[in-house]
Amino acid sequence: MRKRNPITLLTIICMLAVLLSACAGNGGSNAPKETSPASTNSGGKTDAESTSKPEEDVYPENGLPKNEKVTLKVGFANQGMGKEWFDAAVESFQKKFPNVKLDITSSPDIAKITSTKIAAGDDDMFDMFSGGIPGGNAALNSLVDAGKLEPVEHLWDRELYDKPGTTLKDISLEGQFEGTTRILDQTYSLPIAGTGAGLFFDKKLFEEKGWNSNPKTWTEFTDLLAAIKADGLIPITYPGVYPGYISNSFGPWSLFHIAMMNDNLDTFTKQFREYANPYYTSDEMIDMWNRIYELGKKGYFPKGVSALNHTQSQMQVLQRQAALASNGSWIGNEMKNATPEGFEWGFMAVPFGEDPDQTFVIRNSTGNGFHIWANKPELNKKWAMEFSLWLWNMDVQELIAEKGGMLPVRKDFTEDAARADKLQNAPKAMFEFIDNNKVLMESGFHTVTLTDPAFQQANKLYTDSINEIAEGTKDPVPMLEEAEKLMEKARQAQQ
Repeated sequence: MRKRNPITLLTIICMLAVLLSACAGNGGSNAPKETSPASTNSGGKTDAESTSKPEEDVYPENGLPKNEKVTLKVGFANQGMGKEWFDAAVESFQKKFPNVKLDITSSPDIAKITSTKIAAGDDDMFDMFSGGIPGGNAALNSLVDAGKLEPVEHLWDRELYDKPGTTLKDISLEGQFEGTTRILDQTYSLPIAGTGAGLFFDKKLFEEKGWNSNPKTWTEFTDLLAAIKADGLIPITYPGVYPGYISNSFGPWSLFHIAMMNDNLDTFTKQFREYANPYYTSDEMIDMWNRIYELGKKGYFPKGVSALNHTQSQMQVLQRQAALASNGSWIGNEMKNATPEGFEWGFMAVPFGEDPDQTFVIRNSTGNGFHIWANKPELNKKWAMEFSLWLWNMDVQELIAEKGGMLPVRKDFTEDAARADKLQNAPKAMFEFIDNNKVLMESGFHTVTLTDPAFQQANKLYTDSINEIAEGTKDPVPMLEEAEKLMEKARQAQQ
């Protein structure tokens, strides 16, 4: 469970009591006809609905009434994914369920609008919203503490609208269900799209040079880096101005990979999720950073990396100055205007073990889903959940991939070659890697929130050391030991 600082929680609750004083009501004129919650069976129908409503008055797919009009106020984050896919999803949902209307407020700054509505109270609040709120996870945790968000964990066991008999949990990419961000063991926003990360490269360059584009062991990987350097290219580049980019290929997901390799996955996972001791000085963390340090001493990362921004780093690959970019599946969409004609992205992940049959653990950050406001009529909340479920339909997932440039959340997406071809170039390369290797997806989420300043000090010490370690000029172990001391101070302050 997520540990709380009692003083901080009390302060949060008091603030919310002032900001959200309108919450004492039951939703005003939109109050539900039934005030007591009804249990939900596996088919989506509630026991009360199944017994009290004639079959012709409810939708067979979910047991919700056909003859009760509902308007959902929706806040939509019109950002990097665009809006074309969303408009199509809304249109198809309303066609299927004509008694439900979605009243949409769309903005790239939807988080600010949502925050204002939260402060104003429930009457004007969205029924559901995407894009988060200012303050990120800490703010969301505060809303959960105050009971303002509706948990949707049970949706993982719902059947797909377009594939009856198959649940969301069944159809998720390997490790995606387990790696989804949760608060107090509950999902509060059902993910509808994802991004992946690892090492991206120029396929044609690798073919021309005869380089190994899918090393299966650590030795094969380091042999590849040596061959690249011998050919006069930078083996691995990343934007040192934002040193966290190195974690796309050497990051929390790598730690899970090493833990699995060491037959320590369960113990490590618990310690990692809870920021437990050891965190920075775990065997896995020390192993990963010692490897980066050794690669750095061999000159496998750019000299002067701290001066590179993300565009400069990515251009190094496009201009064949560097072979591999530690980056995310968004790289192709981000660099589309600078990408040479005929360029094709490839993808690989770092193999930390020597077993050629090892399981890779790679970053998969799923999200872009909707949070549902808890103090709304029950029927509104149920329809909001149905819309979240609707976004897993394959036609919506196709648009998310083709128009939004994101990864789909369904593992059956690539079973159809024509559909798989709709993926943008870089995400397609990642899916090809997943198809050809044993892969687990991991988001690197934590179940504990630490708020003491020592926690931020530990993070800063860690981040500020990355470039020096990657250039082979700083031994990582003393830094990790100092960061662990700061983490322990943060843990103690929050007990």
